[in-house]
Amino acid sequence: MDHVNHLEAYDTKSGFLVREYRLTIALPDLKRMLDIEVFGCDVPDSLVLEVGTYAEETVIVDESCTYQVGFFRS
Repeated sequence: MDHVNHLEAYDTKSGFLVREYRLTIALPDLKRMLDIEVFGCDVPDSLVLEVGTYAEETVIVDESCTYQVGFFRS
């Protein structure tokens, strides 16, 4: 089963998802980078750009957003 992972940007005021970036990094590598074992997690501000290097498009960091990685099974 393939996994499709996304870096998700949520507006801090509304809590709404405002942007998604599809990631190309393998799931085990992403979990290792973030030191997690669960599906979905917050991404610390210090790692947003690093995770973003694996996005299919350029990640534009918005200081009015918090970031999470969503793990989806396709």
